[in-house]
Amino acid sequence: MNRRPERISFRFSARSRFAACLVTTADGALAPGWWDLDGTRPPYAGDTPRFREGAPTETTATQVLPTECGGLLRLRGAAGSGRHLLLLSHPASGGPVSAEATTAGTPLAGPVGPASAGTGPEAPAPAECLSVEARGLRLVPGGPRGTLALAVETAHDGRTRVWRVRSAPLRLSDPVTLPGRVTALLPLDGTGCRYVTDLEGPDGYRPASLDLRDGTWRALPSPPDGRIHRLLLSAPASGLLLTASDPGDGRLRIARATLGNRPRLDFPDRLNSLDGAVLPLAADPAGERVALRVSRGAQARLFLYDVAADRPRPAELPPGAFHPLAGWSEGGLRVVYAAPDRPADLVGVPDTAAHGAPAPLSRAASSALDASVTPHAPTEWFATPSGRFEAVRRGDWRTAPTVVVALHGGPEDHWTLGHDPVLARLSEAGAAVVAPNQRGSTGYGRAHAEAIHGAWGVPDLADIRVLVRTLTEQRPPDAEPPVLLGTSYGGFLALLAVCADPYAWARCAVIAPFLSARGLRERSSPAVRALIDRHGLGEPPDDGLGPRDVELLAHRIRVPLLALHGCDDPVVPVDETRRLRRALTRAGGPERVPHDCLDIAGAGHHPLQERGGAELTDRLVGFLTAGFPDRRRAPAPPGLTVADAAVRHRPSSAVFGHITHDERTPS
Repeated sequence: MNRRPERISFRFSARSRFAACLVTTADGALAPGWWDLDGTRPPYAGDTPRFREGAPTETTATQVLPTECGGLLRLRGAAGSGRHLLLLSHPASGGPVSAEATTAGTPLAGPVGPASAGTGPEAPAPAECLSVEARGLRLVPGGPRGTLALAVETAHDGRTRVWRVRSAPLRLSDPVTLPGRVTALLPLDGTGCRYVTDLEGPDGYRPASLDLRDGTWRALPSPPDGRIHRLLLSAPASGLLLTASDPGDGRLRIARATLGNRPRLDFPDRLNSLDGAVLPLAADPAGERVALRVSRGAQARLFLYDVAADRPRPAELPPGAFHPLAGWSEGGLRVVYAAPDRPADLVGVPDTAAHGAPAPLSRAASSALDASVTPHAPTEWFATPSGRFEAVRRGDWRTAPTVVVALHGGPEDHWTLGHDPVLARLSEAGAAVVAPNQRGSTGYGRAHAEAIHGAWGVPDLADIRVLVRTLTEQRPPDAEPPVLLGTSYGGFLALLAVCADPYAWARCAVIAPFLSARGLRERSSPAVRALIDRHGLGEPPDDGLGPRDVELLAHRIRVPLLALHGCDDPVVPVDETRRLRRALTRAGGPERVPHDCLDIAGAGHHPLQERGGAELTDRLVGFLTAGFPDRRRAPAPPGLTVADAAVRHRPSSAVFGHITHDERTPS
């Protein structure tokens, strides 16, 4: 099957004249992709935005960042090792350069070798390389003249060092040390020397300024009319600084902040009257207009905000998903836009160029502007005894032969109207998809998100059990039961669901699952332990299921099960799936059903997005849409009564083959 390329990890240069991303190849490998958005560099100055694609040698851990001089930085890192490889590629000076809509075949300059040989008459120059030892390192656009970018390092003791990235030779220089962790670095002027950031301290994060000229920093005084919780966006040309603040009542609003010796906060009325969660994405070069993402649950819209007039207006883009980064140059505003049937891509927004029409769009991006030709998966609300929740829907779950209930990870996440390649493949295969934002999901207020604090697998599991009952009751009597798909936390929740209601489901597939909150806390990384501690473990629920530990409940599973887990997963250790395999093997007995718990060599937390992911996706989709050959009803065996008798009990004899472990280059 021909697959559209998926693009991830979008970044813009400091002045948004260049953009970069990672592009998936047919076999799931990742290549760097790079745009000259305003046509500022030869050989295509003044022409339409052009796109180059490099060799497929990257992983999902690679950071890409375009520079204002037309180059591309790539930062490769091995999870947990502290070792990084920084590369600087220069555009090839000759050879064909493709328009954005046709991206095949033109590599960026890279390490000399067969995989990176150029297709034009002149081979690209080799990339500059630098090995770096650092616990945590991220690339940030900006820096003074002569600087390619900034690199922010978080040390073991929690301190932060901000480095300048220089070339000829490629190196990190002039570190500035701050006494805590920082969030984004927002420029305060056009020199690339002065920045403002949120600096972690004993009482949380507080604004601080940083001057790269003399390596000094200072905490900024708090305004008397409120508190700044987070810095959101700056526009040095106008001095605009937008923050998430409260005027003293604890309710977060967006404020225009004036810093310095006499700090103050202004809360624009119309900006704070928008219906939804507002996130500033980018400011125009003059700092007079701001692009806003306004989200309500699964849906998001783009607004253009006139700062002086305090007037937001919707942009000419249909609802979808918008990446939290955008770029606004003299050539216009470009956002990263996705819809259920359209992978994420750069889209130019009309009427946003400084002079005349914006830079021409690619054909793919242009079609995205027309809402009438872009079908979107609707959302549907499902009622529960405790309230209701929204779900993204693809296809008609009432009549489709297969209905997939897809559970998101996180748990601090939610489904949107964006593009998910697996859900798109399931839809193409004829399955309907219901992707619920059950309790615990973000995007629906604090109470909805915090409902699972101290209770992982309790209120969210209750919502999923109500959902499967609703789906089953409204499908034909002889229809196959729904099937389950879950990733990470969603995999944990999916396993609990098939343990709680063993005969309500037809099949279950999980990716990088864990078995219990307590077990994960004992065996995971410090970052995951911090998340669990912030949520709290709570006490085991006093209900029929008992402690939410799949290792103890695995004997209840009665549906064919497929589990995929990367051996190099830095988030959820692969031992979680190995424990699941052993628990299922111990269960045994005549009621045992087929299961494959597969360790994917070289893969991380997202094995479907890495090299070999295409084959894994094919097998996953084939498993979920395999059909249900045995439709005879049968009662649940003693001791495994489904809690709600309205759910039909159907044993399954479905079988499936084994996936060969992927032994190719780790990614």
